[in-house]
Amino acid sequence: MNKKNYFLGQLEDIAFVVIFTRYKDKWVYCWHKRRQSFEHPGGHVEAGETAMQAAKRELYEETGITDCEMIPLWDYEQIWDDGIGRNNGRVYVAIAHSLGELPESEMAKIELFDTVPDNYTYSREEELKDLDTIKRILKAYE
Repeated sequence: MNKKNYFLGQLEDIAFVVIFTRYKDKWVYCWHKRRQSFEHPGGHVEAGETAMQAAKRELYEETGITDCEMIPLWDYEQIWDDGIGRNNGRVYVAIAHSLGELPESEMAKIELFDTVPDNYTYSREEELKDLDTIKRILKAYE
């Protein structure tokens, strides 16, 4: 699949959310039970739900975190391998103030990392670029 990033708010019909999460200057990653690898919290926007509501719900369901600042960063279009199908998503960063109890979900645990974990579900190279971009955005808020 190919992904194209857009400025925040440029895309409509946001169907997915991805939440990069920071806690005490570390990145929070979730261990997915079925895939047996680390990834970010995220998932589908449900009917009647805004992208922000979905981001907060997914963050809680997959990490147990509720005490955080949620900041929308950019939109993206995921183009399917067939070149025809596509989904729109929104990327967020959550600055967690505390960790919660992990609810029962497809995630087995969360762990904190300085960088991308070795056993990461998706493209490590793309992930490193995204982490660098997010660090620069957060630094602009200081």
